Amino acid sequence: MKALSLFAILPLAVALAACGGGGGGSSSSTSPSNSSSSTSVSGTAVDGYLQGSIVFIDTNRDGIHNAGEPSTTTDLQGRYTLDHSDVNGSAIGLPIVVLGGIDSDTGYVFTGKLSARMESSAQGQVISPLTALVDAMLSAGLANSIDAAKQKVALGLTVDQLNTDPVAAIASNPAIYTKAVSMQRAIQLLAAANMVNGDSVASSQDRVLEALARTVSLQSSSIDVQQLLASLPLTGSAQAADFANKLSESLTSGLRNGGHTQAKSALRAWDQIRVRMQSDKNFDIVTTANKLDLEKSKTSTRPYYQLTQQPSSQTALSNISAIVGTSQNSTMQPTNTNGRLLASNCFQCHGTGGKGGFDSIQGKDAAEVREYLAKAANSSIMAAHAQGYTSAQLDAIVSYLTQ
Repeated sequence: MKALSLFAILPLAVALAACGGGGGGSSSSTSPSNSSSSTSVSGTAVDGYLQGSIVFIDTNRDGIHNAGEPSTTTDLQGRYTLDHSDVNGSAIGLPIVVLGGIDSDTGYVFTGKLSARMESSAQGQVISPLTALVDAMLSAGLANSIDAAKQKVALGLTVDQLNTDPVAAIASNPAIYTKAVSMQRAIQLLAAANMVNGDSVASSQDRVLEALARTVSLQSSSIDVQQLLASLPLTGSAQAADFANKLSESLTSGLRNGGHTQAKSALRAWDQIRVRMQSDKNFDIVTTANKLDLEKSKTSTRPYYQLTQQPSSQTALSNISAIVGTSQNSTMQPTNTNGRLLASNCFQCHGTGGKGGFDSIQGKDAAEVREYLAKAANSSIMAAHAQGYTSAQLDAIVSYLTQ
């Protein structure tokens, strides 16, 4: 299979839930809404709003969606409602986990993992990168209550702001959005930089979150996202902190001067840089930006390079917006959609339907993904993804892509 070369665009018109191996079915599922009862919890899953994501109550706290665990999917505004009437005992304090789906701010598949602890207030529970850090504090035994974990995490925000929908708060407090979004990208960068043999993407991200939680627990006062990242005892922590800082500058300038639309364009561009860094296992921002400029035949204007050098410049932001755009295009799906849900994780890098992106895997090339089952998980990003599926699941993906 060819080397990965371009970041693929996914349509916002189709909200797909992405999933890997190990997940099971659910005995309880409800449609997203804003209503709640004593046996349900509702809220919003947000990086940007996550569409078509799987949301489940992790009753056995293993981070995997197992058979029998209450689950649902998010709607186009990232909203969910979960019925937990079948949970033995109280559901308060159990982790609510979000996987897959599409980030509405970029149109790209969400490959991270978000979580939050279910609180006594069953309505309006936000699940974001900030609540995931709170959950990590509790999972590592670094706080004895949800409130104590929130007080420790802070990151320059109030406890109430940690519970706030970052997108809804853009107009009144854009810092909530910039902190959440920049931290999530840094987590995914660090997960790629610190992946070990046999790791899944999710398990590597969990280790990064635990490292973040432990570092937070050692602080005597609140620190910001960049300081926190730079102090991590992980490979690539300095690069992740630099990435988060520059992304935050772009988002802040974009929100202030061009609103959410310009900020989303900037985020799309920074996500292209991030994913290329992860796939190349080269975490130098300038090197990656230069590669993207070359592949886009933009070596004279160098919009990606200029973005990395002047992340808050309106000229740089306007130029990159013209390259990455803000809208998504609808794509027709094959008649037989069996395997589409599993294959949706491939679309982030290989284009919708497996056609385009870094490298086309549509048609006869699709069968090549099976080769990665025999390789070490840390040998390439493809091997890491492939080994998150069973052979049967890969067969379903191949069948879908070869239509």
